[in-house]
Amino acid sequence: MALRFQCPACKAVKAANPRLLGREIACPACGAPVQLPSQAQIDEEQRERAEHKRQLAALATVMKQTTTASVVEEVESAESIEHRMAAEERALAANSANFVRPKPPAGEDMDMTPMVDVTFLLLIFFMITASFSVQKSIPRPPPRAEDPSTQVTPDPEDQQDLVTVQVDEFNAYNIITPDWDRICGSKQDLIVALNEAHSGGTPGSQPVKLVIQAHEDCIHGAVIAALDAGREAQFANFEVSTVEQFD
Repeated sequence: MALRFQCPACKAVKAANPRLLGREIACPACGAPVQLPSQAQIDEEQRERAEHKRQLAALATVMKQTTTASVVEEVESAESIEHRMAAEERALAANSANFVRPKPPAGEDMDMTPMVDVTFLLLIFFMITASFSVQKSIPRPPPRAEDPSTQVTPDPEDQQDLVTVQVDEFNAYNIITPDWDRICGSKQDLIVALNEAHSGGTPGSQPVKLVIQAHEDCIHGAVIAALDAGREAQFANFEVSTVEQFD
């Protein structure tokens, strides 16, 4: 293992071969003569360092024990003082205790007028600031009876003045008129088709009734969109029904 030494002239730290212990060599950095310590000197220095460390450890142990003992004494002294003061306070409280029951304070009626005023003000505030929203809804027809229907089947000639819109379970629209059928996938296409169906008839025989047949699995918004499209197409009468399956 190489021996490290410091040149006293240039303060450079260099390494030397252990075989050169006790000899005088030239500094590799500045060339100044450097006297290397002998092995005995190195061993003596190591023993002194070890003894110094042992003395420091013993001193730290003694100081720790002394500090612990002083802390314990201070804690015990504080506890004894606290117990003595508590006993004196209890004795003083027992000597000066007054066992006369104090008289309850005279009851006073609470004035509820300010609270009533605040309640009415809050009520008026919420009535003024409340927002009302109008929601569109359609009545759902009652379930169809299993008995045979007693209604008379309308004559095809009576159906010349109506247009049927079928809303399937996928919310698509199928427009059925006496002259043509068409499938629409959006509300805009439905409006265009209904305008064409309403204005396509001969003067005096334009359809005025819109029949909307909604599948039971379609969404409510699709039916509302069909009603809105019928109003924009100037239909006067509307009929909405729910079906389980289209023919």
